[in-house]
Amino acid sequence: MIPYYKTIFQGKLDFGTENTYDKVVKMTVHRLETYYKNDTIIHEEHFDGEQFSLIIPRTVGQLTDKIYRNSVDLIQYLAQFALSGQVGCWMVENNVILDYTSVEPKSDKMVVRNFRKGKKLSLLEGKEEDAIKNLSKAIKKYNKHSQAYERRGHVNMILKSYEDAMYDYSKAIRLDSNNADALVGRARLFIKQNELEKAIADLDQATKKSIALQSTYWIARRLKGECHFKLKQYKQAEFDLRLFTRRKFEEGDINFMWRKHCFFQYGLVLMELGEYEKALDAIDKSLNIEKGHSPIPMADQLVNRGLARQKSGSKGFLSDWKEAADLGSKVAEELLQDN
Repeated sequence: MIPYYKTIFQGKLDFGTENTYDKVVKMTVHRLETYYKNDTIIHEEHFDGEQFSLIIPRTVGQLTDKIYRNSVDLIQYLAQFALSGQVGCWMVENNVILDYTSVEPKSDKMVVRNFRKGKKLSLLEGKEEDAIKNLSKAIKKYNKHSQAYERRGHVNMILKSYEDAMYDYSKAIRLDSNNADALVGRARLFIKQNELEKAIADLDQATKKSIALQSTYWIARRLKGECHFKLKQYKQAEFDLRLFTRRKFEEGDINFMWRKHCFFQYGLVLMELGEYEKALDAIDKSLNIEKGHSPIPMADQLVNRGLARQKSGSKGFLSDWKEAADLGSKVAEELLQDN
């Protein structure tokens, strides 16, 4: 029996001009009929003549390895004619990723070369100006390049050019409403401006436009939970943070180092909801994670674990407060006096 696997495809490729688009459509129809025998997920209806693009909405199915490989191969073939875009392809079995391929244009076209260089430089500290220079060249040559606007927005935010970053992220979203990275980037700007409701709206869209196999999805989920927490919307915050803390992240994942912080914040949310035993468990897990991003001082974490222990009827809260007091916590000193 031929095995079938869960597969997910999502993304788009932009060909820029009507001439190129028409040629690509004709070549695709020919290859589908003569080479692939239509054993792919790609069909003629995936082409959009108004945008001159190949658009693959989120497509989840059960495919054989052959059909999956054929589909990836065809998308990679078409990408050489594109100016911008990105398509994600996943093959999964029992929540284990068997294959992941991210397809982007990699041709010698100047738009593609400028973008790829700018994207690479955008990840390097001290190369921000060079990154913007190359990304701006890509945008000048093709002003519908959503990914280039998103990357330039990212660099502008690093440079604290927040007005420019807002323009770039918003432009990226207008060009491609499925650009989850741009939605997360703009949400970060809204958070800096304390416009939390706007940030939540963007982050909610980001979770819908990405999938749980992507780091971007979990970044959006974490930030959304934090925004709800700041707004004292504890039930909504509990939902987002519960999902995040239950997720298993690999060490190389950008979200891995946020587990410590999120377990602690999840504990605070549970405290507000009166679920003290669960809160104690979450804060315990946070304190047991040695490395991680955590802007909360250790003394404050110990104070709150002590409160969770006290309210859940567990022992050890005085020890937590004594340790916190030794670290300089005035709150811990007051709690010890009261108790």
